[in-house]
Amino acid sequence: MVLDSYNRAILFEGERHGTKAIAVKMEREVFLSGYHKAFGLGAGPCRLCNTCAFGEGCRYPDEARPAMEACGIDVFATARKHGFTINVVKTYSDPQHYFGLVLIE
Repeated sequence: MVLDSYNRAILFEGERHGTKAIAVKMEREVFLSGYHKAFGLGAGPCRLCNTCAFGEGCRYPDEARPAMEACGIDVFATARKHGFTINVVKTYSDPQHYFGLVLIE
């Protein structure tokens, strides 16, 4: 599995639709610092296009990043293990927490 080849990561909390943008920026900085396998992950679905062009090739490969949960990461367990607060959202008034991750090797 690809995730198994990473030993370090930066876990961060962000705004609802901001984790992927943060992951892209952090991934670039980490990459330019010499970690050529840096890989950023955000939260939730991609919202860059109205209709996905997956079959034809991504229109925004420099901005699109997968979600942690889409890669099989247990976001609840990961966040809690590292001291972040995260709970199941039961109502619209419950606080929501969104996380991103930059894998480093």
